[in-house]
Amino acid sequence: MQDKAKNIGLVLQGGGALGAYEAGAIRRIYELGFRPEILTGTSIGALNAAVLAAPKYGEPHETLLEMWEYLGHEHPFPLFQQYNTAYTSLGHPRFFRLNNTLFGMSRHNSIYDISPALDTMRRFIDFDRLNDAGTATVVVTATNVVSGEIERFSNRTHTLTPEHIMASGALPPSFPPIEIDGEHYWDGGIYDNTPIQSLIRILDEHEVEHLPIFVVELFGALGDVPKDLGQSMDRMTELVYEDKFWKAFEGHEGAYGFAEMLWELEQSVPENAEVRNNPAFDALMRLRAVSHIFTIPAERAALRNVIDFSPTTIRSRIESGYDAANYTLGKEAFRINYILHNRLNGEAGPLPVTGNDASGTPQRAQKAS
Repeated sequence: MQDKAKNIGLVLQGGGALGAYEAGAIRRIYELGFRPEILTGTSIGALNAAVLAAPKYGEPHETLLEMWEYLGHEHPFPLFQQYNTAYTSLGHPRFFRLNNTLFGMSRHNSIYDISPALDTMRRFIDFDRLNDAGTATVVVTATNVVSGEIERFSNRTHTLTPEHIMASGALPPSFPPIEIDGEHYWDGGIYDNTPIQSLIRILDEHEVEHLPIFVVELFGALGDVPKDLGQSMDRMTELVYEDKFWKAFEGHEGAYGFAEMLWELEQSVPENAEVRNNPAFDALMRLRAVSHIFTIPAERAALRNVIDFSPTTIRSRIESGYDAANYTLGKEAFRINYILHNRLNGEAGPLPVTGNDASGTPQRAQKAS
């Protein structure tokens, strides 16, 4: 049985080929001894989460890296490597292929057929294991095409299949909507590309108080004024799919302040107060977990062009994700260890905020052991 003292929650964004960055970050997370007990992901993040929870063979993070090596795809002629993106747009043999007619495209509701992706999932994910009661909790999100609402598919409430993972990544117009139980779904990132709330809403009281939550971002909020069409497309994609969870609190500082208030509120409400029986109070108190979120930020230099699956770019993104996780988790080591220490000792509550670091993230005073 794995050491529960090092368990974490893990939130993975969507972003196509940028998902290699998550694989690099996860490699460092595993090297440091952390293990996800709850994973939420959308699109490529859903695929990465499923591989981590139920690898077909080998260690989870190693199998994930092997999958990304398998997904490498580049122009067959070395002199034309600069056209990798255009080449991939014609299809990826292990991910997607053009629909079977050039002149009848209007008869299809997507550009590509996603059968290769389903085969890749079966190659790297043990779906029997994924749906076993002893496996970590996995939640993948998708957008209901008709209602426009988010759907959360969990291995605790559903029997997850390749179709569930693909539904989470079925970004239109490239990929067709995926039918599940009579409903049709598109990419979860259309609704919310950073499923933090999907994780927080299922935490129990012990997890709210004692579970560090790592979020791996693939899109950054800050950017530059574009100078050409390619940069305009990159910047638009960043703005559409960046992490918007914090904007509801007017930024990280506001979110941490809100969580601090909730910790104080929970302590001040008597145990026998009627309000504690109100489901809305329970949902509100789960947001205390915001104080335990650690973000591994996007590295803009590595994260451009969501369909660049060239092996060189994949390796570069893996290295960048690894370095970003190493830096962030090293910088936040005290806060993470404080939460884990409290988990062992049955204590609860965040560290007091004493100011902000250079990035604007609230810093907490160290308590004597």
